[in-house]
Amino acid sequence: MRAVRILLGFIVIVSLTMGVWHLSHATWIYSKAYAATYLITDAWKATQANGQINRPWSWADTWPVGKLTIPAVGLNEIVLAGDSGATLAFGPGLSNAGVPLDSAGVKLISGHRDTHFSKLQNLAINDEIIIETVKGNRRYVVIDMRVVDSRLYAVDPAAGDLLLLSTCYPFNSIDTGGPERFVIRARAVV
Repeated sequence: MRAVRILLGFIVIVSLTMGVWHLSHATWIYSKAYAATYLITDAWKATQANGQINRPWSWADTWPVGKLTIPAVGLNEIVLAGDSGATLAFGPGLSNAGVPLDSAGVKLISGHRDTHFSKLQNLAINDEIIIETVKGNRRYVVIDMRVVDSRLYAVDPAAGDLLLLSTCYPFNSIDTGGPERFVIRARAVV
């Protein structure tokens, strides 16, 4: 009987220790994400003030390049340079495959379907999209929404002044890494 009590006590201590460790680890992750949001916002404000690249923290491999606002769905996100997995963990990213946000041409912004771009599923044709850069605002109107196979989908670089928003599809899937993308095409309003 004494051995059973010792074993149960050991199991309780190990369980509590693991629970505290997991809780502290989760708290650390959420704290970092919360702090990153403020640092990215401060970097965007600095970029607006001085027109320079301002990294949110000294070792960051990305920086704010603009702000994306879609009033109809309440989306308001700072857009970061690049669209690597590390960048998309902090916000939507502007692909290097397109032109800068303040230039005419095709621009591609990607974001995760379950965080920063989850609201895209509620978008409608003719909804307005606003891109803010240090050079001013550019307005777009949604002209098309479709699900595509990312391995086959291509946009003609000469298609005009287009903004593409892309996220994985389907929105509520627990599977990751599939080829389907939900792509929104928006044309510049002149």
